Amino acid sequence: MHPVQTMIFWGFVFASLALFANTAYRRIMALMAGVPDDRFDHPWERLKGLFLYAFAQTRMLRDRYAGVFHLMIFWGFCVLAFRSLSLIAEGLFPSFHMTETLGIWGLGYQTTKDIFEVLVILGILMATARRLRGRLERVHNSWDAWATLNLIGWLMVTDLMADGAFIAMNNPDWKAWSPVGLFVAGLLGGLSHSGLALLYSVMWWAHLVIFFGFMNFLPYSKHFHVFTALFNVYFRNLEPNKNIKPMDLEAEHFGINKIQDLSWKQMLDLYTCTECGRCVEHCPTNVTGKPLKPREYCNDLRDYLYATPLADMAKDKGVPEKRPLIGGKISEETIWACTTCGYCEWACPLTISYVDKLVGMRRYLTLEESSFPQEAQAGFKGMERQGNPWNMPRTDRAKWADGLDVPLISDKPDAEYLFWVGCAGAYDAAGQKVSQALVKLLKAANVSFATLGEEENCTGDSARRLGNEYLFATLAEGNVETMNGYKVKKIVTNCPHCLNTLKNEYPAFGGNYEVIHGTELVAKLLAEGRLKLGGNVQEKLTYHDPCYLARYNGETKAPRAILNAIHGVSLKEMDWSGEAAMCCGAGGGRFWLEEKLGKRINHARFEQAMATGAESVAVACPFCNVMLSNAAGETGHEAFKTVDVLELAAKAL
Repeated sequence: MHPVQTMIFWGFVFASLALFANTAYRRIMALMAGVPDDRFDHPWERLKGLFLYAFAQTRMLRDRYAGVFHLMIFWGFCVLAFRSLSLIAEGLFPSFHMTETLGIWGLGYQTTKDIFEVLVILGILMATARRLRGRLERVHNSWDAWATLNLIGWLMVTDLMADGAFIAMNNPDWKAWSPVGLFVAGLLGGLSHSGLALLYSVMWWAHLVIFFGFMNFLPYSKHFHVFTALFNVYFRNLEPNKNIKPMDLEAEHFGINKIQDLSWKQMLDLYTCTECGRCVEHCPTNVTGKPLKPREYCNDLRDYLYATPLADMAKDKGVPEKRPLIGGKISEETIWACTTCGYCEWACPLTISYVDKLVGMRRYLTLEESSFPQEAQAGFKGMERQGNPWNMPRTDRAKWADGLDVPLISDKPDAEYLFWVGCAGAYDAAGQKVSQALVKLLKAANVSFATLGEEENCTGDSARRLGNEYLFATLAEGNVETMNGYKVKKIVTNCPHCLNTLKNEYPAFGGNYEVIHGTELVAKLLAEGRLKLGGNVQEKLTYHDPCYLARYNGETKAPRAILNAIHGVSLKEMDWSGEAAMCCGAGGGRFWLEEKLGKRINHARFEQAMATGAESVAVACPFCNVMLSNAAGETGHEAFKTVDVLELAAKAL
């Protein structure tokens, strides 16, 4: 390279790096303006997740086709990064050449690079084919998506062309180590030496201009995740990964109503969204036409973050363009639409969280503005006064057990399990039948259990997810004090919402228990031979996975094990099942709210159940039971019954 060209290149490199450094500085300073969040614990667990989710891309591979081409592009891009750096070194120090300088390591890398560049090109062709077919509603054919594919493709092509021209021009000893470069050199054999030199120079410059241009383009595109994904995965929420963190109830400000109320990790989520749309595929609010669409919600927050001047964030202002965050960029209808089902977080390949942001906004509306759906007020009052959102008398809490000889833990403190009945299991007619069924099953297996009776209060799940953290904390502290007073160690409950709260959220309040769902315990008893289902129950049914059992707590096998153990039961799975199942619409406190926008979520899920050709739907959650039963009546399909798995098991004894 001519000395003048070398000087130009030095200037080009430093200008490109300076531009990128300025952008990176502003992005990092925005993160630093966010709320502190300790994400430096359990480093080995975080590294394990980094390997599984970022490098092995196990979540991406849930869509096999997309997962394969993304792996090809990702790994090829990683491999080529070293090549791009070596070309920069050649420009800065003309005597340097990677393959010749690094010896056997350079030769091995040359072959590896050739292979991966071809794989990247194949991956880009696969990605292009999917986008051109346009079969996936979640895929947006945005200009920056096409720009990114083209830029990556040209990075590969320019490097292969440069290699081919170099080999054809110099006939190096290492040419056999570059099979693709050698092939390209053969295609270029008709060019003169000066022509090859010109082609090499053009491809070399083109590659590095694209490289530095791409580097500075990425922070302004949806592919900023190229820089942030590894960090976002490493600093992800660890299991249990969808539970709401406690709030400082003595703080001067509650929840989220300004962009700087987000933690730095929540802001990093916004940087990392690739707009792939996996979060919206089975999202109940998206499927039924509600204003909340997780991808758009994340992008709106990101746009608001970018539009907020750093000076305003530092001064705690944060109202860009005189437009507030809540009621401006994000509507209240969007905030209250969420069922907190967690599908978006389960589906996201880069472990972005959504529920914590939405609940943070609900906390602000509920605790600071007292602006929450009017229907929630009755539930709040019921939990405050009677310990249940139905606002039924506390003295009626144990009436479901009349005549069943169910012991109280105050009389039987050495019971192996505390049966946490839950509000639905105590007051709802359908839930009471399930409570009675579990009692029947536990007695048949000679399991030692007892209940709290009238001492049991609502766990506060709905209160927390509707933003009323004060009420949740009051209920949690009271329940923990009661259970710890009885030295409770093991808990069984039929309600997945109670399960999740007791198991994953009460430890923050001093309640550490081994908590198991009723279906898990019954399946365990069946496997151990302590319980036998000899009866014949003729049912052609499908099974609906509760969000808080399947996605939140990973239990999909136990209910099916019970159903498969019952003679006469024929199980037909829905298309959206297991951890990918769609919500019934009751979560996030939505059970207590009117559904005024779009199609009813329970109707959409009920239609999916009917589409299987089954004659009834089995559930393992009292709220799912009510929602799907209501959908049957509201759509004129009363003959399509909803039944709990434990009711069927008790019937088969």
